Amino acid sequence: MLVAASASSFESNTPLRRSRRWAATCAAWVVVSLLSLPAWAQQTLSVDPVAGGEPPVFSLDSPAGAFAYRAGRGLRFGDTGLTIGGFSTVEIDDEAPGDVTIELDSVNFLILFEPIAALRFFAEVEIGGLASFEPERDDFDHDLSVDVERIYADWSHGDALNLRVGKFQTPVGRWNLVPAEPFVWTAVEPVQIERAFDEHETGAALFGVVHPGGNPLRYWLHGQLVDPLDADEDPQPAERSAGARLEYGDALGSWSIGTSLLASEQKNEWNYLVGLDGLLQLGPLELSSEAVFAEGSIPDRDLWSVYLQGVLDLGELRLLRNVYLVGRFEHFNPDGRREDANLWDVGITWIPRPWLNFKAGYRFSDRTTDDVVEGVTASLSVLF
Repeated sequence: MLVAASASSFESNTPLRRSRRWAATCAAWVVVSLLSLPAWAQQTLSVDPVAGGEPPVFSLDSPAGAFAYRAGRGLRFGDTGLTIGGFSTVEIDDEAPGDVTIELDSVNFLILFEPIAALRFFAEVEIGGLASFEPERDDFDHDLSVDVERIYADWSHGDALNLRVGKFQTPVGRWNLVPAEPFVWTAVEPVQIERAFDEHETGAALFGVVHPGGNPLRYWLHGQLVDPLDADEDPQPAERSAGARLEYGDALGSWSIGTSLLASEQKNEWNYLVGLDGLLQLGPLELSSEAVFAEGSIPDRDLWSVYLQGVLDLGELRLLRNVYLVGRFEHFNPDGRREDANLWDVGITWIPRPWLNFKAGYRFSDRTTDDVVEGVTASLSVLF
């Protein structure tokens, strides 16, 4: 998410001032990068910090089993079923026009407890607003906050049937299933993800995967049954909702197509959303897309939008290992207002280790609005 910056004066946009700003930005970037290098071993990324079979960075024997830490996988507390990991992100933004802002966005702790094989408890606790610095103004600020991003319990009856109860990501489309910074390709998310629906639901969901014809068919049936827990107030969240999602794909993961339905209620007014999404892997090129259409009686919820994103793996082309070129086009149209916009996001992602993710990109548009902001954004995410 782009960080709002104060408008700069005419003098701050001169080449000399802008050079100084970017010199300060680059210096901060180098310092952050060097501080991140002492994590030791390559690991496989995981949405939840579940320890794998890799050798640990350190391990300590105890009567409850080995306490072991794996980079990017978290600290596993012996045989208790408890694992604690997390991630943190530093963002550098230069909106146009605006001043450079360097922000320690948040530290997110991921807590997983699996007392038995069929039952797991998961929580994501975010400590945000840690630090914000504007080199141009020599202005340092912070606005500390603690939020429960996710907290739920899962009961499993095999791959085909699972029950989730609590606060969880609203299963609409692809991006919002795993939106955390270490797991996405760009430093800013598509505008439609912020506007089309609430990021979280507080309620229950049935989900699973079956294999008709040998290919996986994933399903979600979900709803918000109580008032939202620890919700963002802007925009005003829905009070109740109900939805479904289906995704069918190739068993080898080379393609999939999905559809989502969501009905949301706020103060006895309803809105209805229909979404389509797809993924196609063509050698070193990954193409993904999401389209949503929402209409109803809730103010500021009507819109239609579509994006197409491409990711080119330069390592597979034998050019630059672990480096990816990313481009995204999005058409965003809030229904009933003359604020439709065409946006382009172009950038590069470098993943030198699976727990370390550098992203830098530039967004430009044929129209800027409260929702559509242009500028340069870079981020460094560390999974611990």
